[in-house]
Amino acid sequence: MTDRSKTAWVLGGATLTMFSPLAMVLAGYPIPMFQNLGFARGTMAPPIAWILATIVGIVYALYTMRAIPFIASMQREVSLFKLLGILSAVVGGIVEEVFFRRWIMDNFMSGGFNPILQVVISGVAFGLAHASWTLLAKRDFKATLPAIMSTSILGISLAIIYLAGGRNLGPCIFAHVLINIVIEPWLMLSAVSGKWRT
Repeated sequence: MTDRSKTAWVLGGATLTMFSPLAMVLAGYPIPMFQNLGFARGTMAPPIAWILATIVGIVYALYTMRAIPFIASMQREVSLFKLLGILSAVVGGIVEEVFFRRWIMDNFMSGGFNPILQVVISGVAFGLAHASWTLLAKRDFKATLPAIMSTSILGISLAIIYLAGGRNLGPCIFAHVLINIVIEPWLMLSAVSGKWRT
C-alpha cells in the first residue's frame, strides 16, 4: 500500500467518524452542541473575532508551510486526494471546534473556571490531541514536541477568538477550516511518509 493510500484511509476514516454527528443533525436529530454554529443571520460574531480568525488562519497556515516545506511544495496539486483533504478540513474544522471550544470551554465555565483557565485547558487539550499524528511519522518523535507546542498555541488562539466572539463558533470554524484546507491532506501524508522536507 502506498503512502497516499494509507493517508487516504486515515483521512477517510477520521472524516467519516467526525461526520456522524453532523449527519445526525442533517437527518433531523438535533444535537444541542451542534445547534447555532455562528453563521445564521442575527447570530454572527463581532467583526473583531472575524479579523482575528483571518489573521490566525493565515499566519498558522504560512507557519506550517514554512516548518514543513513538503506541505508548501504540494500546494499546486489538484487531485481527488486533495479533495479528500478539503472534505476532511471542513468536517474536522466544525466538529473539532464544537468539541474543543464549545464543549470544553463551556463546561469549564459552568464549573466556575475563569476564562484564562478555559483558554489554556482548551488549547493544551487541542495540542495534545493533534500531536497524535506525529505517531504516524515513522517513529520520528523529534516532531512530537514542536507539534504539541504549535497546535497548543493555535488552540489557545482559537479559544481567545471564541471568547472575543462572545462564545460564537463561527470565526473559530472559519479559521480552522482555512488552515486545514491549506495543510491537508499534505500534513497527514508528510507524517505517514516521513517527508518533512521537500
